[in-house]
Amino acid sequence: MQFNSNIEKNLAKAINKVALPKKTRSYELCVKADALRFAKSYRESVKFYLDSIMMDRNYEEAYWGLATSYKYLTEYKKSIKTLEKLIKIDEKNDKYFLELGICYLCDGHPELAIKHLVNAIVLNRENLEAQIQLAIAHELVDEADLSLMIYNKLIETNPEFLKAYYNKAAMLMGMGNFEEASKTFFQLIKRNPDYYKAYLGIAMSFDKLERYSDAIRYYKKFLNFKKLSEDAVFARQRIRDLKEILPTKETKFRIV
Repeated sequence: MQFNSNIEKNLAKAINKVALPKKTRSYELCVKADALRFAKSYRESVKFYLDSIMMDRNYEEAYWGLATSYKYLTEYKKSIKTLEKLIKIDEKNDKYFLELGICYLCDGHPELAIKHLVNAIVLNRENLEAQIQLAIAHELVDEADLSLMIYNKLIETNPEFLKAYYNKAAMLMGMGNFEEASKTFFQLIKRNPDYYKAYLGIAMSFDKLERYSDAIRYYKKFLNFKKLSEDAVFARQRIRDLKEILPTKETKFRIV
C-alpha cells in the first residue's frame, strides 16, 4: 500500500508541474477574428486580425485569416498584399502560393497567377487544386493547349478527381467542340452517376449538335436532379422549344 501511495503522490506532483502554454493576446484576438469570419462577418473580422498582427508580426494564422476575409470582401489587392507578407514568413507552404494565385485570378490577372500556382505545385506535386487553377489560368491567357494538357494529365493520374473532367468539358464547350465535350461529360457520369451538372452539359452539347431528341432526354435527366434550380427553368424552356422543332409522331408517320 505504501508503494502505491508514493506513486500517487509522485503523479500528483508531476501533474501540478504541467502547465498549458500561455495564450498570448495575439492568439486571443485571432481566435475572435476567426469566429467572426466563420460567421461571415468578414468586415468585423478584419479589425481583430490587424490587431492580432500588430501584437505579433509573424503570426501566420492571423495573416491567413486576414487574407481570406479580404478575399470574401472581394478586396483582392489587399488579400494579395497580405499573402505576399505571409509568404515572406513561410515560403515553403504551397497553400499560401495557391491562394495567392487564386486571388490574382479573381483580380483579373491570370498571367500573374501562373507563376504562383507553379510554385505551389513545385512545393507539393499532390496539390490538385493548384493544378486545376493553373489550367484555368492558361485558358484565360489563350493557351488552351496547355490547359487541355493539364486536364488530361490530371484525369490520367487522378481518375477520381471529378473536377478535372467537368472543367475540361466546360472548356471544350467554350471552344465549340461539343462532340468531345459530351464524351468528357459521359466519362464524368461514369465515375459518378449523381454528378447532375454533367447531364446538363451533355444536354447542351447535344442541343448544339442538333441532336434534339438526345438533348431533350438529358435535359429531363438533369431535371430529375434539380427541379427547382435556375438552370431548371432554362432546361424546361429548351425542352418546350425543341419539341416544337421535332416532328410529332403523327407528322412523322403520316402517309402523303
